[in-house]
Amino acid sequence: MSVGVFEKYYKAFAVAVLLLAALNLGARLDSEIVTEWDESLYANSAAEMVQSGDWIATTRHGQLDYYNAKPPLNVWLIALSFKAFGVNLISLRLVSVVAAWLTVLVLMLWSRRCFGPGVSLVAGAALATNFGFLNVHAGRSANPDALLALFILLTVVTLWAAQARPWRLMWLGPLLAATFLLKGMAVLLPIAMTMVVEGSRMRSAGRRWMPLLVALPVFLVPVGIWAGLRWQIDGWLFLRAVAYEDFVGHTFSALEGHAGSPLFFLNVLQKHEYLWLFAAVVAILAAPLSRTRVRQFIGAVRAPSSDFVLLAAWTALTFAVPTLMRTKLPWYINPFYPAFAICVALTISWGFRAASTSKRRALLGLTLGVVFVATESKLIWYSFNYRDLQRSSQGLLLAGTETLQGRVVFAPSWDNAEQFVIRRLVGGEAVSIGDPEDFLRRASPGDFLLWTCEVPHPALTLVNSNGRHFLYRRDNMLAQATRSVSSQGPDVRLVSLQGLSTRLRAGRRSSVGRAADS
Repeated sequence: MSVGVFEKYYKAFAVAVLLLAALNLGARLDSEIVTEWDESLYANSAAEMVQSGDWIATTRHGQLDYYNAKPPLNVWLIALSFKAFGVNLISLRLVSVVAAWLTVLVLMLWSRRCFGPGVSLVAGAALATNFGFLNVHAGRSANPDALLALFILLTVVTLWAAQARPWRLMWLGPLLAATFLLKGMAVLLPIAMTMVVEGSRMRSAGRRWMPLLVALPVFLVPVGIWAGLRWQIDGWLFLRAVAYEDFVGHTFSALEGHAGSPLFFLNVLQKHEYLWLFAAVVAILAAPLSRTRVRQFIGAVRAPSSDFVLLAAWTALTFAVPTLMRTKLPWYINPFYPAFAICVALTISWGFRAASTSKRRALLGLTLGVVFVATESKLIWYSFNYRDLQRSSQGLLLAGTETLQGRVVFAPSWDNAEQFVIRRLVGGEAVSIGDPEDFLRRASPGDFLLWTCEVPHPALTLVNSNGRHFLYRRDNMLAQATRSVSSQGPDVRLVSLQGLSTRLRAGRRSSVGRAADS
């Protein structure tokens, strides 16, 4: 397909890519589980913020939260979504979905001006189907990483726009403030990018530092206001955690066992994005390397409307900084994925242009079709097999919302995600117990038991099950026994109740004996 076709029908193709991004981000959004840890932490904190009306300090289970040592912007936005649309799974993830979709849109608009319509469309499609960008702590979750990727991309666009008009650097002030209030010391990443890019321009253009000086108070004022209000609550305790534990700890120590080799993120990239990497390899093979073709590729990257230093700094820093950190988690390279999409798109576009024969171009086109189908299939399969709400305890609780609202539900343990579901979405109360016998001792008639296997007992009535989890209701044993023999004579009813009492006592002794043996 020629460049002229891309240019002529660009709007139609772009709308199709954006609709694809909306579909991949929004489909089954309310049919996937709330994940541990971080999504459930933000969910609980935002719900508590709405309930308490305290918009400065974030809490978890009613206590100040020092574990998630991040400034509160993501919690604020989720809380606003809860207030606007109610507390539900869609409103929980809406901020991230919108941020990820806007990232695709901004990437396409910017790359069209820099590299042309073909690169823009391929980059948009690559990002709209990017597994890590959508599913790993990002676009389809309530985590802040989709917003971080958007802020980093907007920083890139601002630096690019300021190449000819330096006063546009003033926009870095609110962008850096938003980045700090979102992820704390992660703001050092766009600051480093700005230093590299503007440092390369200072030699050829004077007084570029003036708009940067103006941007500085725009950055410091909102950050300072929040920090001052937070300091009034607990002094330096939380602010020290933001600056030291969350930044220094993650950078120089492998916290909570999240260590990895220098190849950790290369492995993450090939694990999640092997399909688009395969397409890029086919594009390279379709146009065998030569000095002329290498110069053509470099020329495309260094197009007059692009900025090679900016593209290189963006790509290198968003991948190298997480690699140098001691704590390594797969979503740390989420801001890298838009740059990855641009690199893949440039390679594929160059492959089409430099392919030596029409058969090779046809092979590359067929490869792109296969990659597209495979990436979509992978996203669908992952949603139904790894994130399906109906196969989880959360789905069982949500299915019984009308029955469980205002009721006490007992379970052997409650993780943060289950507590958010039962308390905020269902409206029940969560209580932990040791075993079903403990439940029978502590529960009142009408209370519920959530268990991971069948619990046959005359005092329990199975309410619902998904095959993996079982929800029981505690009944009045004497009333149940009376009903079961109500059609029989008085002597038979007496014998039946005595037999039931004997079996229950025997069952308790047997359970105690098994516990002692174990």
